[in-house]
Amino acid sequence: MRSKRTNILQFIILFTGLVYISAGLIFYIHPIGAIQAFAMNISENWFDLVKDHELVGPMYYFFRAFSALLFTAGCAMILPLFDPLRYRGMIYYIGLLFPMMASVVLVKNAVLLVLKYHLDRAIVGGNAHLGGSVLIVIAASVFLFITIATSAGLLLTRKNARDGVE
Repeated sequence: MRSKRTNILQFIILFTGLVYISAGLIFYIHPIGAIQAFAMNISENWFDLVKDHELVGPMYYFFRAFSALLFTAGCAMILPLFDPLRYRGMIYYIGLLFPMMASVVLVKNAVLLVLKYHLDRAIVGGNAHLGGSVLIVIAASVFLFITIATSAGLLLTRKNARDGVE
């Protein structure tokens, strides 16, 4: 029988896996549509820019490759649900280290974007908008939440893991 603490960790793992799978699928299948949901103005010839531009093209395909990795990592998060002790290292890497590193980059940029938004709004007036930056703010929040939740779950089960008890 598993302890309540292990069940909490497993819920966090399940949530993390579902977030990774859904984000990975959405961004892999239709990345432009996902970005359009958050952006105010995307040019109609944007896809032509992806094909021809030497910076935007590789970024687009790296974005899709990253989403494939995110989907795969989400699928891999199923393994710790069956044996949390054996796959504890996977929890540390995919559930803690990856979102922590991603949230550092994204939170830094999100804070800068929000500060710029408020500065522009103060200067320009009510016409300033976050635009596509909303996606960065949301992703930063999600990765930061996953980092904090996984840290809490790992700390809750640390003593049990040391004793070899689930």
